[in-house]
Amino acid sequence: MEEKKEPVSGYIPIYGSVLAKQIKLLDNQVIQKPGKIYTYGSYLLINEINRGIHVYNNADPSNPRPKGFIEIVGNTDMAIKDDVLYVNHMGNLVSLKVADFETLEKTGELKISNWFLGVPPPSQSYFECIVPENGLVIGWKQETLQNPACYAF
Repeated sequence: MEEKKEPVSGYIPIYGSVLAKQIKLLDNQVIQKPGKIYTYGSYLLINEINRGIHVYNNADPSNPRPKGFIEIVGNTDMAIKDDVLYVNHMGNLVSLKVADFETLEKTGELKISNWFLGVPPPSQSYFECIVPENGLVIGWKQETLQNPACYAF
């Protein structure tokens, strides 16, 4: 007979829908979980971990002006060169033409074979194991778990 364990605080995966596969240019958003920061020409780019990229007009560095937000579900990293923004998105490396950040044009996509089925769980926590058939993980929700089989180091 298996020993019953006490419930523990942990995380359950949130799986992405078809809508999560779209990369969209939106109005400004409030920065909540900033990540990597880039300057490019007269622009300032701030990654919003797992959500996308904030774009600022940085012509006056003492007073950056919000320009918009590029929604890229699951995004954690970026690089930019020659008006092409490279981002990780839903298990792929995607290239976007962004000359003026008024429009986005997807110019390429490359599958990342060892990408962790989406957004990894918070470190040093228990989590409900990922079921690849359910899709790509775009986030995590904290809950009480019974006998979780997975742990993130």
